[in-house]
Amino acid sequence: MRYFPFKTLVLCVLLPPFVYAFSLQTLEKLIQARYDKELTATYTGDARSLFDGSVRLQDVIRKNIDAFLSNRKLIRWGVHVSITVKTQDGIYLYPDAYDASRSGLSVADNVAVARNNFKLLNDGLIKTVDVEIDYNTLIANAVLLFCVLVPLSVLYIFYQRSSKKFNAEARDQQKALYEIEQSRRKDVEKLAELEEQRKQLSQKVDEMRKRLEDERRKASTTEDEMVDEFLALEEKIAKHQALQDGQLVEIEELKEKIETFEREKEDQNRQTLKGVESIKKRMAVLYKNVSIHERAMAGFMELTEELKIKAEETIHLLNDDAKQVRIKRKVFGKKNRETVFEVIFAYKGRLYFRNINNNRVEVLVMGTKLTQNKDLAFLDKL
Repeated sequence: MRYFPFKTLVLCVLLPPFVYAFSLQTLEKLIQARYDKELTATYTGDARSLFDGSVRLQDVIRKNIDAFLSNRKLIRWGVHVSITVKTQDGIYLYPDAYDASRSGLSVADNVAVARNNFKLLNDGLIKTVDVEIDYNTLIANAVLLFCVLVPLSVLYIFYQRSSKKFNAEARDQQKALYEIEQSRRKDVEKLAELEEQRKQLSQKVDEMRKRLEDERRKASTTEDEMVDEFLALEEKIAKHQALQDGQLVEIEELKEKIETFEREKEDQNRQTLKGVESIKKRMAVLYKNVSIHERAMAGFMELTEELKIKAEETIHLLNDDAKQVRIKRKVFGKKNRETVFEVIFAYKGRLYFRNINNNRVEVLVMGTKLTQNKDLAFLDKL
């Protein structure tokens, strides 16, 4: 359609990949900052148990970090979290196990354990949190879906606006064509009246010519008067003939205008057919379990925009599960014919379908309450 913005289409196609990649990087940084802040407040646990020597620092860190990771839902959705904790000397406390032989302390020696815990905390620990979101995971796919749905919504809004402009222009052209047709009919009627007047004048001229000949034979004195009358009549005929020629020129101009509007109307019809083909291809891709008859597609194009949306909702339900659709009644065909089901949508809409092989359905007719009789007659002929 000529009203559709090409620049917007290009942006909606090119921007989603960049937005998707940028969104994943930003999301990784936000999650990393959040996890780092939450883990800082909890990973060393209660200081009292560390300073009384009842537990080792490395055991508390491993227990708290494991508990922290097990409670993070985002990890199950595809977020990969890597956490390391080490001392200033480079000794890893997490994830590498810190055993007693390495520290040279006995678990039973509470004083030594407390002293070692205090030394590690006093020297300071280096904690590192790395977050990475893998592709083709639940959270990555959710971001990708959002990046795709937003451009599609924008394109749909522009499509709706373009359709309204196109329909308004079509109505204006149809109105102008109707006015020209009415004007042409009036001119034709006027031309018929002029033709009748011309015939009457021709008859009068013939009569006057006969009378003129008679009068010439009767008396030469009246010849000049008859000639003057004849000339006057000839002048009237010439005027009517000129008027008739002018009307014929106007009729030819109107015919040219009508031909121009008819060509424009044919162009509009071709554009409408392209729109029908586009909708057929879209429905064929979206609704794999639904076959749409040509009669149903023609009826769909004649529906209002609101009824089109409701009709497509019904088709969507038929595609997912035909049992979800509320059937008003069964329309039985003639002998040895399949049963057709009638569905009502948006109160005025009517949709007729039948079951076919492989658990698929075929939509036979779409229309309204006003076209119901014609639709039932069509179904009876199937």
